[in-house]
Amino acid sequence: MAVNLVKHDIKYAEAMHALSSMPQVRDALGLPAGKVEDTINFIKRECIDEEEGKTVPRVVLNEEGQVIGVTALMFIDHAKKSCHIGSWLGYEFWGKGYNLEAKKAILEIAFYELGLKRVFAGARKVNIRSQKAQEKLPFIRLGVEQDFPHEHKWLEVKEKQPCVLNVFEREDFVRYSTSLELVEGSRESYLPLLLIADESEEAVRQYMNDGDLYEIKCGEKLAGVALLLAQSTTTIELKNIAIKPEFQGRGIGKVALQKISTVSKSQGYKNVIVGTANSSIDNIAFYQKSGFRMETIEKDFFSSYAEPIYENGIRALDMIMFSKAL
Repeated sequence: MAVNLVKHDIKYAEAMHALSSMPQVRDALGLPAGKVEDTINFIKRECIDEEEGKTVPRVVLNEEGQVIGVTALMFIDHAKKSCHIGSWLGYEFWGKGYNLEAKKAILEIAFYELGLKRVFAGARKVNIRSQKAQEKLPFIRLGVEQDFPHEHKWLEVKEKQPCVLNVFEREDFVRYSTSLELVEGSRESYLPLLLIADESEEAVRQYMNDGDLYEIKCGEKLAGVALLLAQSTTTIELKNIAIKPEFQGRGIGKVALQKISTVSKSQGYKNVIVGTANSSIDNIAFYQKSGFRMETIEKDFFSSYAEPIYENGIRALDMIMFSKAL
């Protein structure tokens, strides 16, 4: 099962109107009986709001390209890195798993494209079905009214009635959606990704076909790669880990490291080691925050590189090795 999110367009107006006019949907949303023209006007407003950066509204299509509902990120606050989510599905598509797929797709936009940290999901207390649907989502935190009282109060003022408040946190969603997939066959197409972490193509080509190469996936999207080399029966080296620029700063590397540790431990390894340049200040902090300890320093490791590498105004000369017990 899969869904596709597309931008609003008047060509979807009749289908959207038909779905939202069903009593089950209309009553749940508290909508008045309307005409197709009302839906057209709604679509036009949504397009304007998106142009102004207020919302990210999307029409939800199923595998056959059929309109099955809508979803949107609303009231986007880039300063707070948060927003609210609103969505509904046509009655005939209830209980078929589309809600989970639509939420995953819109949250990928929120967390990976917009860089938000949390997305609030509210529901009127009288709307039991909406509450039950949210409770089934594996990456949601329920009942956060006390944690976010201002958001809760704002929601109840907006809806003019008692509401419950839940939240999707980026950290929870990243943990849920990040996975490792072993690469089989040619690795040549992964060279550009490996070069993100190691700028020397000559050096990368010396090891890129050794060990196990994993894709780091966020949902269905390729977010990075990790290459692991066995150093002994008990120690494995994380030779290269690279995250695409558009996915960096989202916590994906941290989760990928956790999964790498789990996989390595399941294969019988007792320790994982990783090296980074003396100039890679962010990496040095990152590995320590992830539970690694400094082990050794290989002086002049990068001196043989054909082109000198500079980071943070520092030339990369020495390799700092870190280790972590599994």
